[in-house]
Amino acid sequence: MMLAAAKVAGSLAGEIDKRLKTIARSRSFVDWDKRKALAQELEHLRATIASRLADADAPRAIELLRDLIAMGDGVLRRIGYGVSEMGEIFSAAMADLGRLSAAASAGDSHALARRVLAHCDGGDYGGSDALISHMSDVLGGEGRAETRKATEAALQAAPLPDGPQDWAAKARRRHFAFRLALLADLERNPDAFIAAVCAGDMGDARGRRGRPVAQRRPRPAEAQDWPNKPQRASVTNDVVATDLRIDALKALGRKTEAQAERWRHFERTLSVAHLRAYLKRLPDFEDFDAEQKALNLAGAHPDAVRALAFLIEWHALDRAGRLVRERAADLDGRLYEVLRPAAEALDAKLPGAASLLYRRLVESVLDRGASKRFPYAAVISKPAPTSLRDCLRQARSRAAGIF
Repeated sequence: MMLAAAKVAGSLAGEIDKRLKTIARSRSFVDWDKRKALAQELEHLRATIASRLADADAPRAIELLRDLIAMGDGVLRRIGYGVSEMGEIFSAAMADLGRLSAAASAGDSHALARRVLAHCDGGDYGGSDALISHMSDVLGGEGRAETRKATEAALQAAPLPDGPQDWAAKARRRHFAFRLALLADLERNPDAFIAAVCAGDMGDARGRRGRPVAQRRPRPAEAQDWPNKPQRASVTNDVVATDLRIDALKALGRKTEAQAERWRHFERTLSVAHLRAYLKRLPDFEDFDAEQKALNLAGAHPDAVRALAFLIEWHALDRAGRLVRERAADLDGRLYEVLRPAAEALDAKLPGAASLLYRRLVESVLDRGASKRFPYAAVISKPAPTSLRDCLRQARSRAAGIF
């Protein structure tokens, strides 16, 4: 390619075209040890088209970028995993195509809209609605209107789900709704965005799309009401709904109510982020007393594991150690993702509390007879025991020796 580029643009374009066609024709699975080389080659092809060839022959570069993007679905099907890295290459190619197309003659916006839609509907992997965003300036108002009209017709024609388990029908309708929401954003139309979200989520929009909806609401009072509508019960939805109410109250100038909402959420969840936001907005000299109140509340929280996680993240190690000593029986040893980091954080300053946590972890593994976890139990017993039978004895004796 370097030799071809040194001659004429046509030679370089021909070499790139041959290589793209070779890759596109291939159907063999790409083993893990060959994926990096394929990714490097595709990135090199993309960069060469978008820079060296585009400088010499922009129309031909646009054609080859379209070919590169079109083969994305086939490539991603062949690699099994590692889709993210490859997807970034094709996303960059879309951005290059939008940039070069904007600098060239726009042409027939309706024909361009049909071509973009053909790509978006073209496959499970490579077909991406992101191309609409990159081509938005080239499509212009007429092209976006054509795209929206075709998508609305497709959504209208898509069959409704036969039941709650008809995932295929739900996914198809949500795909079209997502595209309409994307177009609404490009046209800065919040009402159209909300209508698209509701159409796609079929009554379940508020749990997963609440924050984007509220951010696009031009009227804070309406945004405040959004999280109060029915939604699925989950920790994620609770956080989303809380943040929506806080954002709406802030927009309405009701700062005291926003503070109360932050504190209520902290009391329920021991959220570090919400407590920090609450303390940050207190008047001078009031934050210390409020922090002590929060720490006392955390120490007495019904969920001992959540309380421990909060105290460790807040770096209140003395209080975390006290909680471990007083409520060790309430700490579920299966939750190693919380207990082990906590033990490591306490080990230097409060080795007794750390030992109790290690003991809870080891006991949980042995009591459940989780044979696959036996090596893990041996690892977390400090120092490493000579045999598995010594794991529990060592953890107990270490804790007893310290206390």
